[in-house]
Amino acid sequence: MNSNNHMKISGYSGMIGSIQFIIIPIIAMFFYGGGTIWNHDAIGYTFWENFLSDLGRTFAHNGVENNISSPLFNTSLGLFGTSIVLLHSSTFRLFKSVWGYLITLTGIISGIGMIIIALAPDNVLHDLHMLGVWVWLVALLIIAVLIFIYDFRSKERNQHFVIISLMMAILVGYHISQGFMDVRGPLIVATQKVVIYLNCAWYLCLSSRFLDQGKMI
Repeated sequence: MNSNNHMKISGYSGMIGSIQFIIIPIIAMFFYGGGTIWNHDAIGYTFWENFLSDLGRTFAHNGVENNISSPLFNTSLGLFGTSIVLLHSSTFRLFKSVWGYLITLTGIISGIGMIIIALAPDNVLHDLHMLGVWVWLVALLIIAVLIFIYDFRSKERNQHFVIISLMMAILVGYHISQGFMDVRGPLIVATQKVVIYLNCAWYLCLSSRFLDQGKMI
């Protein structure tokens, strides 16, 4: 497979993976059994009080079986993680020199973290689930910082992507600090939502760069 086709496949993979992960978990929210980690009697899915990974639990916090939302969410997250692995398999072609290889390696690790989360529902394999969360987040922070520095130093930098990469680094870093400080309540849920949806937008932008670069090769 030549570089042009590899770049296109990676770009389309990242784009499709990001879009489906925006849509499918929203659908899964309508089928969530109910309850939050702080209030087991809550009705349905509460956007600012339920974590996204609550959708992947085999049983909701109120004890109702998540026989629709769980497979929907976990499949969607697994596909997103796989798409990120495929996307970053070509990162070294977009970001030249050792930077590209560092971003490729870290990006693949981040995607694997997502896949681990999808395969380990929080109520079944909690420790493995949390390991996946930390792998995903820490690797994502490193990727955002590396790409921000690379683009900021580049003479042909995309100003908008520099800004969104900086936002990613700051928000992901803040979310990681919440984990270290054991922050609880709606604030950490809200931060998670912002990080995840910004992550999807960021990968959509990165995927478009792959496709543009693929046309030039």
